[in-house]
Amino acid sequence: MKKIDLGDLAVEVARISMIVAGLANQTDEDTETLTPKALRNALGGVSSYLDRISDDLDRLEVELTGKGGQRA
Repeated sequence: MKKIDLGDLAVEVARISMIVAGLANQTDEDTETLTPKALRNALGGVSSYLDRISDDLDRLEVELTGKGGQRA
């Protein structure tokens, strides 16, 4: 299992922020919009990405404290 690197996680969160900002641009009147299917796929990808990061953070908590995280 790959060791978790906080710098890598920070970069991933920044990338997700950029993706969400790009998706928010879909609300601009002067922008061509994604098809509903493409938008669903993009949001599903962001959700999967965030789930994986959450899992990584849970693993990191176990590594650091010996206790598991409490996910909602």
